[in-house]
Amino acid sequence: MRSHGAASAQAGFTILELLVVTGVLAVLFGIGIGFLGRTDPNQVAASILSGETRAAQLTARAEGLPTEVFVTPGRDGESATVQGRVLQPVVSWRFEPSDGVVDDLLRASIGGEDEPRGRFGHARRPGGESNTALLRWDIKKEAADFSEGFALRFDLRLERRTACTVLRFGSAVDLQLDAELRPQARFRVRTSADGTQGAQVRSERSLPLGRWCTLDVVCDGRQAWLSLDGRELGRVITEGRPLLEPQEALLVSPIDAPIPGVVDEFRVYAHVFSPPQFLPNELQPEQPYRFAYDSQGEAIATPEVHLLLGGERQ
Repeated sequence: MRSHGAASAQAGFTILELLVVTGVLAVLFGIGIGFLGRTDPNQVAASILSGETRAAQLTARAEGLPTEVFVTPGRDGESATVQGRVLQPVVSWRFEPSDGVVDDLLRASIGGEDEPRGRFGHARRPGGESNTALLRWDIKKEAADFSEGFALRFDLRLERRTACTVLRFGSAVDLQLDAELRPQARFRVRTSADGTQGAQVRSERSLPLGRWCTLDVVCDGRQAWLSLDGRELGRVITEGRPLLEPQEALLVSPIDAPIPGVVDEFRVYAHVFSPPQFLPNELQPEQPYRFAYDSQGEAIATPEVHLLLGGERQ
């Protein structure tokens, strides 16, 4: 009998052992719950804010375009939020003969002539047998939402001084060069009163002749600007959403006023908000705050955030 009892003890736990293990687990679980309950809400808030601002900086550096982070108080007892506003790549056309498009919504009609000695490989120039724009892309809402803003970036090498139309992005922007290759862009936005408003950016600086450069055309719902090789050419206030009507298109080098040169990689971005991060419910920011980072990820607006706990500043 004694040997049978020994064999049973080795095969499994006794009731006493199970009670001891259960008691230990209960104590440990209670300690864990107590630790979580004592987590400092200010540390949680600081961690969330640090994560969002760091992500915005890294995105700005990676894409070479500015980003923002907003801290917004909650309403009617809701939690305050921390939310980044960044640029999401939508599509890039590299003009390589072997390039394909996975999504038909991003497929563009390519015209002009192939230029095998582009900046990064093959490029395109107006002309040839194609009697169309160098690039035409029908803008569809299913492909991207540009209501919060957009950015267009492309590489350009101009070969002679001639006035031209560089691009049209629906009704949102029309970019032209004058006879001295000075860019001027007309932006249009839809205002909160459901009207429309126009604004123009003119550059006193000409684009270079005979060498590659990178041009940015950006509208973020509050301002619009042009940049050349990372240096701003001009900026204007545009309070409203970019004006893009149904069935509009992006046209690069329209046939009525073609670019006197070559275009390489063309990229389209959309301004989007990242998923909101919620601060601990007991904390509320004293006011809305905005962090901003330039195209190099350097801070240009870093407010000191004051949080209220039970109506008192922390």
